[in-house]
Amino acid sequence: MDYNILETRIEFQENKIYKVIVLVDCTGSSSKPYSDVRAIYATTERHGGYMNIPNGAELNAELLQEVAAAGMEAMGRDEIFPDWKKKLRILNS
Repeated sequence: MDYNILETRIEFQENKIYKVIVLVDCTGSSSKPYSDVRAIYATTERHGGYMNIPNGAELNAELLQEVAAAGMEAMGRDEIFPDWKKKLRILNS
């Protein structure tokens, strides 16, 4: 399944990917688009039951999809991605 990734944030430590946060539209096909938008993240640290970013991982679409599928939900979506609603309105007009 491909996730509808709207935006990303990437953090680095010592020139290596440390944290990836994706803004994902998790809305089901029978619902209004963008009615269930979540910030999902993964880090290089292990968290039981969730993905972790492998050491030396490269940034690509596959990694972003993995984070969307198996990362942890981040609190503060609107603080992490402050203008996401405005950007969507512009893109969809």
